[in-house]
Amino acid sequence: MKKFFSKNIAFVSGIIGFVVAAIVCLLHNYSYAYLPEAYEFVVVASIMLLSVVGIFIGRSFEKLQKAAMVDDLTQLWNKRYFNIRLAEELERRRRKGTPLCLAYVDIDDFKIINDKYGHVTGDSVLINMADIFKRNTRNLDIVARWGGDEFVVIFPDTTPRYGLIITNRFKKAVSASRECCQATIRVGFVDINEDWEVDDVLQEVDVLLQKAKKIKDSVVASEFC
Repeated sequence: MKKFFSKNIAFVSGIIGFVVAAIVCLLHNYSYAYLPEAYEFVVVASIMLLSVVGIFIGRSFEKLQKAAMVDDLTQLWNKRYFNIRLAEELERRRRKGTPLCLAYVDIDDFKIINDKYGHVTGDSVLINMADIFKRNTRNLDIVARWGGDEFVVIFPDTTPRYGLIITNRFKKAVSASRECCQATIRVGFVDINEDWEVDDVLQEVDVLLQKAKKIKDSVVASEFC
């Protein structure tokens, strides 16, 4: 039912609106013709009914919009939401001059974990890592699943020193977690320049991650840090 509603939101909303409008019209006509003393009450009830329906449809749209921005497996934000927030934070960085950092996290040899323990266990590792990243970040940080075994974290109002402390905390927490099946992570960490655009940030962090991939269980930072 939820899947049908999400795929046919415009159609379903139109049907609900039509039915409610028809009910309101019938109530008005009936009360005006046969119960004139109750007409004012019917008007008030109709307004309340339309308000409730409007709130219901609005909340449904809000839930669907949020669902489109969340990764199904880990319940982290997804790549689409990350790109939106990164652009917003870059603009804020330019406007206010506040520090901004980003970490790109990749699981070492994740294919080996899938091959050895199976994809169900592999999914469990991803879920547990997502939980570790959420527990070790602030509410204002944006933690997202980039795709596959890759994650990204935006650190608004964060100095490189503090950001590196957090990313190293990720590394230690993952290594210490039995639920992560002895997995380790590598991290590319960048202190974002105020003149960069989204593509510049992604290009820089990708270069750093490639460097990190040469050293297992490592954190590689940009030259600005």
